[in-house]
Amino acid sequence: MSQAGLVVRAWANRGIAQLDQGPLVPFHFPRRLIRPLPGDRIMLDAQDSLIEVLPRKNEFGRGDARGRFRAVAANLDRAVIVIAPEPAPSPDLIHRYLAGAAIHGIEALVVVNKADLALPETGPFADLKDLDALGYRIVHTRCKPAADLAELPDLLGTGASLLTGQSGVGKTSLLNALIPDLDERTGALSQVTGKGTHTTTTATVYPVSENAVIIDTPGVWEYSLWAMPPAELQRGFPEFAPHAARCRFRDCRHDSEPGCAVRVAAENGEIPASRHAAWLRLLAEQRRLQR
Repeated sequence: MSQAGLVVRAWANRGIAQLDQGPLVPFHFPRRLIRPLPGDRIMLDAQDSLIEVLPRKNEFGRGDARGRFRAVAANLDRAVIVIAPEPAPSPDLIHRYLAGAAIHGIEALVVVNKADLALPETGPFADLKDLDALGYRIVHTRCKPAADLAELPDLLGTGASLLTGQSGVGKTSLLNALIPDLDERTGALSQVTGKGTHTTTTATVYPVSENAVIIDTPGVWEYSLWAMPPAELQRGFPEFAPHAARCRFRDCRHDSEPGCAVRVAAENGEIPASRHAAWLRLLAEQRRLQR
C-alpha cells in the first residue's frame, strides 16, 4: 500500500516527509531514483521507502564550485530574496537571485530586512527603485525592536515560498515572526531526525496554513549562478525580451554588437541602465565559469 506525502527535508539518502494522511515520517530513497527535494510530492511504500518522485513544476538552485546547477527545492510559487544593510550584499547578489528565479519561471520578491537601519545608497540598494519600476515587489521589514512585517504575511498567504538570502540578514528572525510556533515545529523535526534545533544546513519546509508553506534555506555568503549559454541567462532578464527580438543578430549578447536593440533601449531609458550593467557583469562571470 502506497502513501502520498510532501518532502520536508532531504539529505544523503534519507529524508522526512509529511504524509497527506498521517504524521511526519523518516524515509529512505534508493539512489536509482531521482533525488527528492524539499517541496517535492512523493509516494512511499508501506516500509516508508521512496517509490516515486512526482513530476515537478520547477526547481530553484545555485551553481556549485564547478559551475554546475545544484537544485535545493522544488515546486515553488515564489522566491523571497532577503537582503539587509548589514551585512552588506555584493553589488550583483540580488541580480543573480532574480535571474536564478526567472530562468526557472519562479516569481521573485525582494525583502529589505532591518529597515530600522539606514539604507546605503550604493550596491544593490541603489537599484531597488529600478527593480520596483520593472514590477518586482519590494517589501521593507524589521524584526527589532519589534517585528514589522508590512504586507509580507499576506504575500506569502498561499502556495510555496522559498526564503533565501545571505547569512546574517535576519532570515531566522523573519521566519520566527512569520511562524510563531517555529521552535515547536523544529523540535518535532528534531525528534524525527535525531538532530539538534534550528540550524539550517539543508532546506526545510514549514507549513504556514492549509494553503501555504515556507521553505527555509541555509544562509550563504554569496549566491552563484551556474554555467549556462547566453540565451539561458537572458531569460533571467525578462525585460530584455521585446527589445532583443529587434537585435540585428539572433545570438546578440547585448554588449558591443552593432544593431543591438537592447543596448539602445538601455541608453534611451526604456530599460534601466543598472540592469544592463548587471547583465554585462553576469555575462562576464559566465565567460569565467566556462573557461
